[in-house]
Amino acid sequence: MGLQRALQGLAWSGAGLLVTAFLMGYAAPYLPPARFWWTDLFAVLLPALAGAVGLLGIGLVGQGAYSGRWGRLGIGGALLLLVALRFGTVPTGEASGRDADALRVMTFNLSPAFARGPDRERTLAELVQREAPAVLSVQETWMKTRSASDGGGLFVSWPLRVLLEDSVGYALPRARPPETTIYRPVLGQVRLDSMRVHPLPPSGGSDPRSRYTRTFFTWQGRPAVLYNVHLHTVGPRPWDLPGTAASLARWRTFLRTYRAGALHRADQARRIHRHIEQETRPVLVTGDFNSTPHQWAYRHLLQGLRAAGGGATFPAGWPLVQIDHVLVGPEWRVGSATVPGLEATDFVSDHRPVVARVRWRDGYEE
Repeated sequence: MGLQRALQGLAWSGAGLLVTAFLMGYAAPYLPPARFWWTDLFAVLLPALAGAVGLLGIGLVGQGAYSGRWGRLGIGGALLLLVALRFGTVPTGEASGRDADALRVMTFNLSPAFARGPDRERTLAELVQREAPAVLSVQETWMKTRSASDGGGLFVSWPLRVLLEDSVGYALPRARPPETTIYRPVLGQVRLDSMRVHPLPPSGGSDPRSRYTRTFFTWQGRPAVLYNVHLHTVGPRPWDLPGTAASLARWRTFLRTYRAGALHRADQARRIHRHIEQETRPVLVTGDFNSTPHQWAYRHLLQGLRAAGGGATFPAGWPLVQIDHVLVGPEWRVGSATVPGLEATDFVSDHRPVVARVRWRDGYEE
């Protein structure tokens, strides 16, 4: 009898910890990150936590209904309601239509250091040609513009060289900032009018990696602007820190780094959102947010916009979370959004791309 009670106590304690972790992750996008940055850690795990809590809720509802324990039935029902509210609906296309009427937008984190060589270049070209985005935004890939006195022209990293080949058929914006390195370029098969670069904290004034771009383009005779962003990284994981022995000090270092990264992402999201609010053109936002749909930075950027959806994008080999996103302003409607399925030999990045089909909303006028 004593052992049975002890096991029941352990089971209820475990259930309590599970529900507590779930509620922390659930609340993360609504809590000020200055004090509650640590809830982001639970938010990353929220889909898995929600699955476990859903099973717990079903068990409590069944047990409560069978034995007449209405308190358990109520708690189980409340847990199932929370899971349904967050995960019961996912972004879906608003309307069908001919693909020719849609603007296909792809966002892809492509690091030049990830993979090189003819096979990878051919794989990248085939992937882009197969998905056929009219606008392609890439992160980590860079290009360097030169002044007229230096001969003008561009120096670009290998992924851009592949995509700018005639056989693939993409072009850069016509007007670009002179004498700068751009880590958030945008390529297109539609008319890209110009590109501007904007610094972000903590080091955007000196580090070109800490910047985002705004690309002005024209689609079906109407002007629009695309934001290509890459929010601050989460930092090194504990197992990636120098040294091999696991220790409390390694985890403290990780948490300090994670806190700094979460606060930087929040600050960057605020600044970008303020800029978006000032736009007079229809807005698209693409990029690597380093933030899932259940975290504060993503939810802050989502205000006034709509998520295209897609699915998990990272890591490429076994996608667990979606940190690469396409958001659209109220002038657009989403036809569909997908994450292309790739074979192991097709990986040209540690991320998978998101491809969204969008079109002008009915009745939209400039």
